[in-house]
Amino acid sequence: MPNWQGKKSGGTHTTLIDAAEPLVKAAEKLPEVTKIVLGFIKATPGKKGKRRVKFTITRSGFLMIVRGNTSVQEIRIYTDSPKEVKQNLEKVRL
Repeated sequence: MPNWQGKKSGGTHTTLIDAAEPLVKAAEKLPEVTKIVLGFIKATPGKKGKRRVKFTITRSGFLMIVRGNTSVQEIRIYTDSPKEVKQNLEKVRL
């Protein structure tokens, strides 16, 4: 699992699951994104799952729930243009 400490990072967690790394790197390059906060990583017991991401719009931007093969991580993206940023991140391959 890679560590990430970019210019737009917030919070104390720096570890990313592999599936989230391309999303966070893409979000950091977008000028509309003001801050990225990585959440806890939770293991998913049982068989390996399919990589996917779920976006939930919030008042301050949106929440991404990223599922890797064996773990899940919540990532908060702070922006004034959540729909535009979401459209850009939906194009990123996991």
